[in-house]
This record gives sequence, C-alpha cells and structure tokens, in this order.
Amino acid sequence: MTHIVREVDRPGSKVNKKEVVEAVTIVEITMVVVGIVGYVGTPRDLWTFKTVFTEHISDECKRHFYKNWHKSKKKAFTKYCNKWLDEDGKKQLEKDFSIIHIITHNQIGTVAEKLDWARERLEQQVPVNQVFGQDEMIDVIGVTKSKGYKGVTSHWHTKKLSRLCKVACIEAWHPDRVAFSGARTGQKEYHHCTKINKKIYKIGQSYLIKGGKLIKNNASTDYDLSVKSINPLGGFVHYGEVTNDFVMLKKRVLILRKSLLALEKTDLKFIDTTSKFGHGCFQTMEEKKAFVGALKKGQIAKEEGA
Repeated sequence: MTHIVREVDRPGSKVNKKEVVEAVTIVEITMVVVGIVGYVGTPRDLWTFKTVFTEHISDECKRHFYKNWHKSKKKAFTKYCNKWLDEDGKKQLEKDFSIIHIITHNQIGTVAEKLDWARERLEQQVPVNQVFGQDEMIDVIGVTKSKGYKGVTSHWHTKKLSRLCKVACIEAWHPDRVAFSGARTGQKEYHHCTKINKKIYKIGQSYLIKGGKLIKNNASTDYDLSVKSINPLGGFVHYGEVTNDFVMLKKRVLILRKSLLALEKTDLKFIDTTSKFGHGCFQTMEEKKAFVGALKKGQIAKEEGA
C-alpha cells in the first residue's frame, strides 16, 4: 500500500475541487487463462458441472496449491491436463452450461459467446485494460486473514468475568439444546469476504524498453513530472517490486468483479514512492543520493576500479 494526492470532483461536497490524501493499494496484474468452470442451474443454486484446465500450466500457478513446493513431487493437474489429449475431454466443453467462469493466473454476452471467448484465450495473457477501465467501481472478493482457533472473548467480544473468560449464559433454557446463535469458541476469521465499490484510480503499464533503455516512469502524473516507478524505495514490504501491469485501487482490498455505481473522474496529482521500511522521506534514489552525498563504499569502489 501507499498513498496519493488527488483533486476531488464532487459538486456539492465541501471538498469539491480540493486536494485530498488517500490510501491506495497496488495490485499486480498478470492474468493468464488456465481453466474453464461450467455451472448448471438447479432449483436451489448453481452447481459446478465440469472444471477443465488447460494442457500447459506454469509452475508459478501450480505452486499456489502446495504448502511446500520445493519438497513436493509437483504432480498437480496431471489428471486434468491429460483430458485434452482425447476427444472425450474436448467434447465435455460442449455441455449446456448456465454460467461460464474462467480461471486466470472476465463475463460477456451469452453462454456460448463466453465459452468461445474463454477457449480462444486459454494459455494466453489477458491485459487488464481489456477487462476494466479507469474510474470504474469494482468489487473485490477474497478470504480474510486467519486468526486461528480463538476463545469466546476474543471471538465474540463478550464481557470478561472476574475469574473466567467464558459466557455466563450460552442460550435460553428451552428449546433444550444449544442454538447456533450462542457465543462459542471456534475459528476466527478466514472467511469468504466481498468488499464492494473499490474505485480504480489508475491502470498502469509494466516497464517498457525503448531504444535499448529500460523506462520506469509509470508513477508520473500531470502534476508530478519526476521520472519514478510505482515501486517505493526498497520495494513493497513482504512482496517485492511490481514489474507487470498493475491496478491502483482505493484504500485496502481483500477475484474482481464490476460494480454498478456512478463514476467520478479521478485526477491524480501525486503518488508516494518513499520507502515503506520505516519512515521514508525520498521519492527517488537520485533525491537520496543528492541529500546524503557520496558514500564511503562508493569511493572505495572507484579507487579499486581505478
């Protein structure tokens, strides 16, 4: 995460045409279609009818299904990938599905058009600007951070007694069984969660090579013309550097889907790229070198080179 400065375009608001500072999340986009999921409608709900994966799946995708990738046999999806070698496996895609979902490393038209679109893009990269656009509102679906098995006080925030951390009365006397609504110990977090109406502030491109030079200016704006990348100094904490296309979303986020809300034009003025390790105060390495001056190890390297 980082923060930005933008100008608000919201007539009637107190902050209209004023600069505000907001937190944003950088999501690296490297979508590659690796599978198709077909659903059929039932009187109760949609049921998964068939899941088909592509014949070639990269190790970057497979390693997400292992706890210890280096010590494993790396045999994931072997059975699924062999289905493409026979005609029966290919005919399974022609079933009458109600909804088509693609598995990527988004929904268009009728079911037949969705299936054709997904089959054409198997093992291909999907640019993010073909799915989303700037200033759109999207919903982010994910799983919350797990806290493990917790007691009733930590789980449900019940009042702590003077000598015991427990619930005094778990439920009514009758019916003579414990209802589901009573506060009990159990798993805390690690639940399916949907965060709605996250706005796209910016869709950025990856590093470009022009004239044999690597260009890293995907964090420049109309107001901040300094040449800098979206990566803060030292990279993002516990992640590293973003080298592919990315999406800048408002605030903290948790598979993405579009939302239906009025769009507001986003006018970015400044993107912070200071180091996230501690209290950074330099936007680029050039600023840091100009302030700190020549380092001793740099002088030693020059003397050894001479």
